Amino acid sequence: MAVLILAIFCVGTAELAPSGMLGDLSRDLSVTIPTAGLLVTVYALTVVVGGPLVTAATTRVRRKHLLVGLLLVSVAGNVLSSLAPTFGLLVVGRVLTAVIHGTFLAVCVVIAGGMADEGKEGSAIAGTQMGINLATVLGVPLGTLVAQHLDWRATFGSVAVLALLATVLILLVIPDADGDSGASAAHELRAFASWQVIGTVLATVLCSGGMFTLITYMVPLLTDVGDFPSAWVPAVLVAYGLGSLAGNALGGRCADRSVDAAVLALSTALAAVCLLYWVAAPTPVGGAVFLILFSIATFALIPGLQAKVLAAAADAPTLSLTANMSAFGLGAALGSWAGGQIIDQGPGIREVTVGAAAFTALGALLIAQTVHSGRRRRETPGDPARDDDARRPAADPGITTPTSRT
Repeated sequence: MAVLILAIFCVGTAELAPSGMLGDLSRDLSVTIPTAGLLVTVYALTVVVGGPLVTAATTRVRRKHLLVGLLLVSVAGNVLSSLAPTFGLLVVGRVLTAVIHGTFLAVCVVIAGGMADEGKEGSAIAGTQMGINLATVLGVPLGTLVAQHLDWRATFGSVAVLALLATVLILLVIPDADGDSGASAAHELRAFASWQVIGTVLATVLCSGGMFTLITYMVPLLTDVGDFPSAWVPAVLVAYGLGSLAGNALGGRCADRSVDAAVLALSTALAAVCLLYWVAAPTPVGGAVFLILFSIATFALIPGLQAKVLAAAADAPTLSLTANMSAFGLGAALGSWAGGQIIDQGPGIREVTVGAAAFTALGALLIAQTVHSGRRRRETPGDPARDDDARRPAADPGITTPTSRT
C-alpha cells in the first residue's frame, strides 16, 4: 500500500504543482498569470476526456504492467515539462502527464481493494486517496519551495525522479497475479447499463460541484467575509490539510461498515456543514472552524463515492472508477464556475456556501434514490434488472469489492 501511496503522491503533485508557482512560470515563459493558470485547466480537461479513453484502450493489459507503463508516461511528461523551452511545449508535457491520471488512480484503487482483507476494502480505497491528500498538504508546498530556491523546472524534474523511483518499487513489490488483466472494453461498458453505476457517477458530479464551489473561494471566505487575519491563513490551510487526512481515514472506516449508509450519511453531513458555514462565516473563529469541518466532511465522502461505484460495477471496476474520477473533474469545473457566477451576479462571496450546500444536497438526494432503488431491486423477486445482474459474467476473481452490510 505504501508504494501505491507514493506513486499517487507523485501523480497528484504533478497535477497540483503549477498552482504554487504561477508567478515563476509567467515570468520565465513570458506569459500572463491567467495564461499560466491554463496549465491547471488543461490538465483537468485532459483527465475528464482522456481518462475513459485510455482505460478503454488498455482494459486487456495486466494491471501491474499497466501501472508501470502509465507511470513511465507520467515520468516522460514531467521530464518534458521540466525541459520545455516554450509555453506550448510545457502544455504538451502537461497533457502527457494528465492523460494517464484517471486510469492510473483507478487501477491503484482496484489493486488496493484486491489486496485488502475482507471487510477492509473501504479503508484500502481511502489509503490510496491519502496519496492525493499528501500531495495537497506536502507536495504543493515542497514544490513551491523548490521553485523559489532553484526554479520551477527543478520541481517537475524532482517529481519525475520520484515517480521513476515509485516505478521501480512497483516492479519489486506489487504482485503480478495470474489473470489480473481486465475484461474487454465492450464488457466494461456494459456496467453503464446499471442505474446504480450511472446514478453514483452523476451524484459524484453534484457532490464534487458542491465541494469546489466552496474550495475555490475558501481563502476569500476567510479574509473578506470573516475578517480573518491574512497572516494566519497559512496556518488554517495546514489545519485544512490535516482535516483532509482525518476525514479520509474516517470515510474509509465508515465505508468498511456499509458503503451505502456511509455515502448517504456523509453527503448529507457535507450539505449541512456547507449550510451552517453560511451562519458561521462572518466571524473569524467560526469561519476557520467550519472550514476545517468542511475539509473533514469532504474528504470522508470521497472514498465512499469511489467504494460505491466499485461495488456497483464489480465486473467493470477500472472503467467505472475512471469515469467516476472524470466525474470529480467535471464537478470541480462546474463548482468553480458556479461559485464565480454567484459572486459576479451579486449575492456575494458568503453565498457560495449556500451554492455548495445546494449542489451537495442534490447529490445526497440522488444517492438516497440509488440506495432505495438498489434495496427494492434486491427485495423484489423476479425483477428483470436483478435477473439481468444474475446473467452477467462473474466479477474478476482478483478483485474484492466493498459490500454493504446494512
